[in-house]
Amino acid sequence: MIGTGILVLSMLLGLVTPFAVLIGVVGGILSFTGVVLAAHLIVPPALRLVGRMLGRSPSARLAAANAVRYPERASRTTIGVVIGVTLVTMFGVTMASFRQLIQEASANEPEVYAGTQDLLTSITAVFSVLIGVSALIAAVGLVNALSLSVLQRTRELGLLRALGFSRGQLRRMILAESVQLTGTAVLVGLVLGTFYGWVGAQSLLGSAKGMPGIVLPGVPWVIVAIVVVAAAVLTLVATVTPSRRATRVSPITALAVE
Repeated sequence: MIGTGILVLSMLLGLVTPFAVLIGVVGGILSFTGVVLAAHLIVPPALRLVGRMLGRSPSARLAAANAVRYPERASRTTIGVVIGVTLVTMFGVTMASFRQLIQEASANEPEVYAGTQDLLTSITAVFSVLIGVSALIAAVGLVNALSLSVLQRTRELGLLRALGFSRGQLRRMILAESVQLTGTAVLVGLVLGTFYGWVGAQSLLGSAKGMPGIVLPGVPWVIVAIVVVAAAVLTLVATVTPSRRATRVSPITALAVE
């Protein structure tokens, strides 16, 4: 809460001085540290929300229950993806908000902002590189987290097989649970990234001549769509092969795994 308050303060001070962005950096560090430390409290409600969208089949219901039964495990699985998606979204929203603010200021003070197109092009190039690096971090984190999550649950999957679940039902359950975890991470990351990017742009440019004050954040819808589609594809890639390998193990062998 303290970090969020500092972020709001920096956005308001940004209407007076561009140095308010330094206060925003402190607020961002504090607030995101709080999110990471309290992930086991934040993630379960989001998981329940996403879980309701998966349907009411036995596999989907068990997947939704598994995702929230162990909040620490779910938090460890999702937090890396949350960080990556937050960075991608933050840089994208900052870039879009910069462009939006400068364009609106140019309409109010065209003589002051003449020739800013080159500046916008340079800003776009820099943020595009940052977005690419952040996307790579998010992709690697997602694949590793989901793959390990499946492989480390051999005993649990063996118990379900012994209780009568078919291999197909287990694979659907694993996929549904992975979708739930990924969807939650993407949702939380999009919300955090949009807020941080908006605050950063406002704090830095809000006091410049001709700026209209506080405006709504610029949302890079193309980047958001790419994040969602890429997360869906990576979830399939990271889940299908490990789940097939895990469900091929006989129930007796799986139950013997420590």
